[in-house]
Amino acid sequence: MNILLPVSRGGSFDLALRLAIDTAKAHGGRIRVLDVLDAAEIRRIEAGARPGAIHLAHHAADEIRKRMKAEGTAAVAGAVRRCEEAGVPVQGKVLEGELERELVTAAGANDLLVSASGSHFAPDCEDASGKLVLSVMREGGIPILLSGSSPRPVGTIVAGCGGGPRTERAVGAMARLCLWKAAPRKILLAVYDTPSEGRKAISVPRRILADADYPGWEEKILHGSPASTFLSFCESVDADVAVLGGWGEHRWNDLLGLSVTGHLLKDGRRHLFLYM
Repeated sequence: MNILLPVSRGGSFDLALRLAIDTAKAHGGRIRVLDVLDAAEIRRIEAGARPGAIHLAHHAADEIRKRMKAEGTAAVAGAVRRCEEAGVPVQGKVLEGELERELVTAAGANDLLVSASGSHFAPDCEDASGKLVLSVMREGGIPILLSGSSPRPVGTIVAGCGGGPRTERAVGAMARLCLWKAAPRKILLAVYDTPSEGRKAISVPRRILADADYPGWEEKILHGSPASTFLSFCESVDADVAVLGGWGEHRWNDLLGLSVTGHLLKDGRRHLFLYM
């Protein structure tokens, strides 16, 4: 398993690094740590020069580039050292480019992207938490694993069964990567108005997991609001990982209020495995 670990800003990167190391150790994976110097930010500095001050703007942009490279190099080196100390194969790289484009390109050569639910990549952490890596998932076709707000070992997994192709792809991606086969407790959860609808929603994930020789999945069918019911159930079983199939067709501004994924992102206490 090849794991892409993009360097984010702020304290959440340490959570992502811990989760990437734990995942790689448990599944024989290797980690690629990548820091991207945001070329768009450097161009904004150059473009903001007053008339007659182009030279000063170029100088300021060069200084910003040097500072960003030094910070990125230090962050990558520190992450590489932590991986090596844990006995995990690792490579580190710093490059300059368009942030999202470079991450999407890098995603194509890896099996899993690990980041944090609270990750930020913009200067001063001005971007919405987790937004960039969710965009990379949509554009890059790679499953993502987002760490919660505190380190936690994986003991209980809850896979949401929404009855559509996104659920099938998410469960299939988890099975393809052989993630958490040995977890003590694994639950398929469907939230529907009737038990028959719930059983139908669970049927395909059940088959996918059986074909992949995943033993011991419990099945739960509940009635209620999908978002609040899913979150409440995760709390009741103290779930460590929620497996979900993306977030439907919501605009980003609606995501946190409408979707199961949004509720889990806002809660932030457990890891999220997502795929579309």
